[in-house]
Amino acid sequence: MTEVHQIIAKNIIRLRKAQNLTQDELAHRAGIDRTYIGYIENAKYNITIGKLIQIADALNTVIDDLLTEQINTELTDIEQINQLFPGIRAYQQLAYKYNINDIFQDNGGKLLQLLLITGLLNIPGREGNDAIDANGQEFELKTVNVLLTRSFSTNHHLNPGLIAKYRLVDWVFGVYKGIEVERVYHLQPEQLESYFSKWEQKWHGDGGKDINNPKIPLGYVMQHGTLIYPVEGQSENELYTVSFGQ
Repeated sequence: MTEVHQIIAKNIIRLRKAQNLTQDELAHRAGIDRTYIGYIENAKYNITIGKLIQIADALNTVIDDLLTEQINTELTDIEQINQLFPGIRAYQQLAYKYNINDIFQDNGGKLLQLLLITGLLNIPGREGNDAIDANGQEFELKTVNVLLTRSFSTNHHLNPGLIAKYRLVDWVFGVYKGIEVERVYHLQPEQLESYFSKWEQKWHGDGGKDINNPKIPLGYVMQHGTLIYPVEGQSENELYTVSFGQ
């Protein structure tokens, strides 16, 4: 049988034993034959969605808990990371398709989520504009983790050349809580002109010295930007691609 059958079998056994149920007792609760439970727990039987729902109800859980592979918390830390790493490798393989070479570097993992939500493609090796759409329009992408800070970073060597690029592109701001994306905002460059002008004046006022990473406050982005994610009525547990003023 497939890996999915193995996952279902392990989860049913784990939940049944946690509730001190025998196969007979689970079968009675679920209203199905005990032999059927035995086949499922041995991963030797194709289970229908209907039967899976019956078993989930009998175990006081939801069907997702039966389909999702569980991490064994009795494992050592290194055993757990070995168990997790195949999924991390798969995440990196997906990231390669979006020109992200390291999901652990420079917010690569967050950037991948933002690209998938917006439908944009990363431009590798660029200073300044970060992404491009199917029509060739470029975008500046920024992320913030609200557990750490409430403002978006820009560039550690900001100068009039970069500011000129900033004025030519739309901006997308991803707001994260830890590793989870919570909101995404879209701003046009005109909405950020007050910052561009202030930075430009500072650069000239400091005798042409590059500005070290001036910030854009999250509050300003939330007040003036267009919220493009999440979309009302869409799933709260899964990412999805949105359309916005491109």
